[in-house]
Amino acid sequence: MIIYGIFNILFLFGIVVQFPGPSCIRLYAYEDDEDFVDEGFAEKKGKDKGKGITECKYKGTSSAELKAFGGQQMLSAEQTIPRRDLSVALKTYKRQLSNYQRLQLANNYCKAAYLEVMSLAKEAGTWVRAKPCLGNLDDLVNEFRTPPLPGRKMEVSVATAVIPDVLASEMAEMMTLSSNLWSKLLFPLVKHVEGSNVVGSLQYLSYADVSIKAAVQMYAELQLPTTLVPTRYFEFLRYGKEIMDGIYIIVDVSSRYSDPFAKRNSERRPSGVIIREHGPEDCEVLLFCNLLFLPYCCFNHCNGNAFYLKQIIWIENVEVDETRENLYSTIIGSNLAYGAHRWVTTLLWNLKRDKSSFSDLKIDVHPGAGSFLLALTQAMKRFFMECVSQHPDEAALTVITSGEDPIRILHNKKLTEYISFVGVNSFRVQAKPLSVFQFLMKKDLQLEQFRVFGGSETNEVHEEPELLFTFGADDKSNIISLHKRVTKEGIVYGLQEASMDEYCSFILSKTLTEDTVNAHIVCGNKSIYEDSKSRMANITPSGFAIMPDGPGGLHCDASLVTFLVQLYYDPLGNPADVEFVRKDFLSDLNNIIRELNEKVVGEKMTGIEIIHLTQGKASCI
Repeated sequence: MIIYGIFNILFLFGIVVQFPGPSCIRLYAYEDDEDFVDEGFAEKKGKDKGKGITECKYKGTSSAELKAFGGQQMLSAEQTIPRRDLSVALKTYKRQLSNYQRLQLANNYCKAAYLEVMSLAKEAGTWVRAKPCLGNLDDLVNEFRTPPLPGRKMEVSVATAVIPDVLASEMAEMMTLSSNLWSKLLFPLVKHVEGSNVVGSLQYLSYADVSIKAAVQMYAELQLPTTLVPTRYFEFLRYGKEIMDGIYIIVDVSSRYSDPFAKRNSERRPSGVIIREHGPEDCEVLLFCNLLFLPYCCFNHCNGNAFYLKQIIWIENVEVDETRENLYSTIIGSNLAYGAHRWVTTLLWNLKRDKSSFSDLKIDVHPGAGSFLLALTQAMKRFFMECVSQHPDEAALTVITSGEDPIRILHNKKLTEYISFVGVNSFRVQAKPLSVFQFLMKKDLQLEQFRVFGGSETNEVHEEPELLFTFGADDKSNIISLHKRVTKEGIVYGLQEASMDEYCSFILSKTLTEDTVNAHIVCGNKSIYEDSKSRMANITPSGFAIMPDGPGGLHCDASLVTFLVQLYYDPLGNPADVEFVRKDFLSDLNNIIRELNEKVVGEKMTGIEIIHLTQGKASCI
């Protein structure tokens, strides 16, 4: 209260103090020390040293420096923070906290985050009809709703959905007990996830509160399929709580409130998922249960057999850097790229993909071939996302172009048979994503086969490659297909995955040898692609990612396309320098853009117009 009084006095005299996030004054509980410090500012040794009081001073930094602000390492999308022109000298104090007080502090923050998520769901008009009664937590809840600093913004969205065939308890376990499974269900929106056990007060709280089913510290990376948008890095606490029988809530809250030294450029303010079960056994019970929720009755039958439905509310509530002006500004600014609806759509798409089945079979396939195909194509997409990442895996890929160059060229160090490079660029097309998707499905497979085996052999064969099978979801939102073509070099197999949804679609292909097809699809031997640690080895797809340039989904008036292609060179030939590789990639890129505009848009383009398209400018067409 003394420090807050000081700030009030400063304000009355016209001195404005900016806070680094929801609160500048934070009580941090360091688990290895009984002394806890209210660290509003970075410490600086002063004349009061040894008296239990330290003098604190914070100075503004340039955007190129990493600065500890309020004891927190806060990164921007470029791994830096915006300049904060603040120079204030204040004094802080130390005070003792008992184990019980630590536990109570953790409990209050978790309860406040839970209350905030439920409040957001109620305010959005979902089936949550009232806030839980958790006592007076107004100070903490108001802290969660503090406006962001200049240069930062809030993105808040809520979506509801009905998800079949998964119990609510199973869904809650998927999201809390296995970070790998959570990442898999939300890939490619969630590019990478790491989870670790909570420690200290948070661990004690999970033991003390029997309604908390699990608690985990999460690190997550969110990435759009383009080099033009920085990766979003989050660190947050996640815990799963059973509200009542058949109703669960998963709560996420930024590590800012528990770990001041977490490295991140984005804050996950209280967000989460509320899950409730609906089925013939518990339906009528819900009509009379907790008044927090609207009653819902649902009996569903399929061939006379009842099945369960899971109804969810997804709440996204994040603080991020303001969007830079580029091709993707519209879709990010309209909250379509990272909004709750996209999270739900991605979850549903992955659940349907996992239930793919074979059709149009012209060859024998082993019962385990489906698992191999799902793992291989997932690895192909992970490779694509790694290539567009702000910081690609240095063990596998090296970026050899400058960060200012809109065209990215990477050296693929995993391949030894060829000297392999990867070219990436994003551009805009004035055509509906659905039309672009349908055209590029054919073009992608041709491109991969021509690149590896050379045009001379494949040009002699004018007929379409033979389709050997499709392996896809019931609604055709994801189709994996194997194609066969005979050349002078032998039989060429092309594997393609075409996945489509209203927010982000992919078309990726890869050539397979006859030995690979026989061993892993026909015979079904265990593949290296089923081992997550080996997925970066020999995963070299080419292809496209397609996003709508605004609302409308697949029927939006314009599309944002990211093109990725593998570029192979003979290790015994002349060395390929950066400019030589860049020229080869530009040749492929210009042909793709020209064909899209002539055959899909219906317009011819000049060379200058194509050059503008490759520069990542929003006003190119």
